[in-house]
Amino acid sequence: MAYITNVVVTMFLVLLFSCSKNNLGNNSNGSTPVTVQKPPALKGRLVFHSYSCYGCNDSKLFMLDFSTGVLTQINIGWNIDNCMNADFSPDGKYIVFMGTDKVSGNWDVYLWQVNSAAQPVNLTAALGASSRDEDPKFSNSGTRIVFKHNGHLAEMDLSGNITRSITSGSGEESMPYYIYDDSKILYAEGGGAGSDIYMVDKNGVSTKTEASLPNIQEYYPIAKDSVSFLYTGGLSATNANDQIFRGFYDSNKIAQYLPFNEPSANYSDPYPCNDEYVFLSSTRTGTKGGYDLYLADIKTGNIWSLNVYNLNVNSVNEELGSCYNPN
Repeated sequence: MAYITNVVVTMFLVLLFSCSKNNLGNNSNGSTPVTVQKPPALKGRLVFHSYSCYGCNDSKLFMLDFSTGVLTQINIGWNIDNCMNADFSPDGKYIVFMGTDKVSGNWDVYLWQVNSAAQPVNLTAALGASSRDEDPKFSNSGTRIVFKHNGHLAEMDLSGNITRSITSGSGEESMPYYIYDDSKILYAEGGGAGSDIYMVDKNGVSTKTEASLPNIQEYYPIAKDSVSFLYTGGLSATNANDQIFRGFYDSNKIAQYLPFNEPSANYSDPYPCNDEYVFLSSTRTGTKGGYDLYLADIKTGNIWSLNVYNLNVNSVNEELGSCYNPN
């Protein structure tokens, strides 16, 4: 009965949003235009990856400095291919990311000091060539990294020493992310329409379902604040276009369908910016490639292409996996 209620409420929100958009006025293809008002002034930096296609193994890392407007490809000269899914340390001094060694081709987790001329440190090299290590995220304390290790979740220190194994079930867990106080970890489990979002204690003892509508893919959870998180989910069982939702740790609260979404396009990879905004990737009308990067207002639905901050952010490639640090 809870599943049916959630589906009804979700579809009600979709219909309500669609009606409100029509009242505001859409362009002829059904896509709301990019907001013409001045974009918010930001400080800090954004890191993201760009590739020509998912299986092309040519992903590159870029960093945009909002204070200067400078965009830099940061992986030039590294002995690493397919760099992606970067995450800032809380102080903004480091990033952790996944990539493949140019010689072995093995997926490993790397740590790099921002603006350093040195090669990134391979944190998982000692785990061996048979180990597949992905999806790293810093703790809010900055002293631990949670990551996907051979299909399950584990935690390590900044030297690459595994401090605990978190999950060990028969399913495959991925995309881990610490909540606000580091006591629990959000993650996705399953594939396709069977992918759902869960939250587990760091010790792996207690697991709670956070988003699990039937026949709908839910994934990519990112903690927003002490009460909520952002995630990507299909619109419905009959419309698989990704949309962005705000979920709540309180199971009595229904997930919010955010107002910039459009049923006709994909919206994914959310990352919070201050209290009001979210960075995201979308295939909405007007993109330069398949996925472009945008900044959107969570309350009003206003949305800006990140090309307003630097004309070269979005390209003919796919721009995804953004992470923002205000420092």
